Amino acid sequence: MSELQEELTLIDEAGTARRFRVHDAIDLAGHTYYLVEALDDPAQVLILRESAGNLEAVGGQERDRVLAALEADA
Repeated sequence: MSELQEELTLIDEAGTARRFRVHDAIDLAGHTYYLVEALDDPAQVLILRESAGNLEAVGGQERDRVLAALEADA
């Protein structure tokens, strides 16, 4: 795992473009996950899973499992 500090633009379901900074990435259980922070709202932090060339926000137990893996790898 490495400190990435890249920026990306995501389009939500409403078609609104949002910019995020990628802070970290980890491969876990056959997926790549990204820890991102909204540039316009630093309090908004998401875990995104790469799937079929797309990024999807994850929550619940999957989010908790990824956060624990990121912390253990730090």
